[in-house]
Amino acid sequence: MADLAEFLDDLRCSACGASDALWLFPVRGVVECRECGARASAITEQTGGES
Repeated sequence: MADLAEFLDDLRCSACGASDALWLFPVRGVVECRECGARASAITEQTGGES
């Protein structure tokens, strides 16, 4: 999930428009805006090769 945290750099919150206010909580699988408190799920699927 470290790659996802880097992806959040320079993004704006869709609720309040704040820039660089998004924080990733990998244990909970949540992205939260530090300005307004809006939250979104950050569930990612990891592909590991052939099934």
